[in-house]
Amino acid sequence: MSIMDNEKIGYIFIISAMLIWGSVGVFARYIPQPSIVIVFYRVLFASLSLLFMLAYNKDLNFDLKGNNKILILTMGVALALNWIFFFKAIKITTIASATLSYYSAPIILTMLSILFLKEKLTKQGIAALLLGFIGISVMLLGGSSNGLATIQLKGIGYGLIAAAFYALFTLNNKLVSNLSAHYLTLLQTGISCLILLPFIIHYPLPNLKSLFLLLIMGVVHTAIGLILYIKGLRISKVQDVGALSYLDPVSAIFFGIIVFGEIPSLATLIGGGLILFGSYIIISK
Repeated sequence: MSIMDNEKIGYIFIISAMLIWGSVGVFARYIPQPSIVIVFYRVLFASLSLLFMLAYNKDLNFDLKGNNKILILTMGVALALNWIFFFKAIKITTIASATLSYYSAPIILTMLSILFLKEKLTKQGIAALLLGFIGISVMLLGGSSNGLATIQLKGIGYGLIAAAFYALFTLNNKLVSNLSAHYLTLLQTGISCLILLPFIIHYPLPNLKSLFLLLIMGVVHTAIGLILYIKGLRISKVQDVGALSYLDPVSAIFFGIIVFGEIPSLATLIGGGLILFGSYIIISK
């Protein structure tokens, strides 16, 4: 298989993860729990499902020798904080606003890849990132008649903080390469679970409906989504992953329309079109 074909498979993995993650805000809206509780049960169910999967395949033998344990620990912390602040944003603003502010992360990620991974920007990568950035800006600044004055700035602030942790999480995933995606996802979610446990023990157990939704979020949005994302990340350039990541907010807006009737403005549609075109440039190069 050629390098080009390998990259295209990586793009498919990344796009699949983005479409899965685009629906996560819908599930979070239906769970009447604080963001830290949602994240805890999400990573708990993800860890348990991965353990079951690996045990079923009799594949629980893995060695951390040669791996940077600090990087792995950092990934678990970044993963937890990333989702906590994202769900905080989801709870106090629209799915579109929360997700779009969150997706300033690809810009941060591209800059980090240049600084720490010594990646060189390609023309297609620059074009895609610029289109994505312009698209996000159009959506945020033109999303209402009064621009940012009518958007809940606190929610956007939470989204931007989440974006910084998302970029750190992705960069660290790129630096750890000799663990399978299944094992790495298990470690990340397991660490997140242990870190959050002391902070949620005083909360009551969620009701059955919430637990069912959290189970879906843990298995589908977390375990499966992260495995696809890590697999794609390892055979794709970080800057390409950054550009393709813009598909997440576009799909989130679509789910917001279908489920909650949050009709996007003309600016949102124009911005989303620019984002999609940028992603097309990456895939078709």
